[in-house]
Amino acid sequence: MEKILYGNPVAKAIYQELKEKVAVLYNKGIIPRLCVFKAGNDPASEYYVRNIQKRAQKIGVLADVITFENLAPQEELINAIQKANRDPKIHGIMLQLPLPKKFDQIKVILQIDPRKDIDGLHPINAGKLILGQKCFVPCTPSAVMEMLNYYKIPTEGARVVIIGRSAIVGLPLFNLLVQKQDGANATVTLCHSRSKNIQEISKCTDILIVAIGKPQFIDHTYISSKTIVIDVGINEIYDTDAKTNIFVGDVFYHDVFSTIKAITPVPGGIGTITTASLLKNVIEASQS
Repeated sequence: MEKILYGNPVAKAIYQELKEKVAVLYNKGIIPRLCVFKAGNDPASEYYVRNIQKRAQKIGVLADVITFENLAPQEELINAIQKANRDPKIHGIMLQLPLPKKFDQIKVILQIDPRKDIDGLHPINAGKLILGQKCFVPCTPSAVMEMLNYYKIPTEGARVVIIGRSAIVGLPLFNLLVQKQDGANATVTLCHSRSKNIQEISKCTDILIVAIGKPQFIDHTYISSKTIVIDVGINEIYDTDAKTNIFVGDVFYHDVFSTIKAITPVPGGIGTITTASLLKNVIEASQS
């Protein structure tokens, strides 16, 4: 196994598969179409949405972006989502999070038709995921599963520790990895900010998945020589040596690298696969 688990070859394989599926859909007169709803002007969100549009265009998926200002009435956003629900030419709907504070995020999510909810946010999709039923899986957990599968990292009976319990990463990953199916069947421990002895717990794991949103939080004291580290975090910090802002993960990469068995880099790891996972859901929605 490679020591650095790059995301680019994983994403490349997914995109190649999606191009072939899009060609089949085109022959049937179906043009896969995604509608992205974005509120506010968060730079990170704008960058992510632009990347979605760029990648979608390359594989033949239409990606419309509807933007609302911070002060736009919530009802305008809700009405636009409901209109997209009714439009048969729109196969997937994505709500870029987080929304500005004035919006009721849960209420807005509930407006999305679960059949078009390609980011797996709606409670119906979340419930189906827990039950092991067919549903749309949030793109970041899906990207982690794609990474494990591509590099043939065994999960059957493996000890997995997830640090971070968010509804869009930690919790879905927990439910995916414990399911009775290929690529899962793991023994999973979910740690969070109130967990005790996290260092001792994580040292005894085969696979450590970190998604806590704290830059370079995990150092060599959390890992062992047998640990495979999946770093989901992406944080912008100021580098005093380079005198510029840089992106780092939740894992202190240079501190753990000499010790661990394998690790995903940041950038260039899981984040590279998330957009591919999202577009994979759009294609699936357009096939139904």
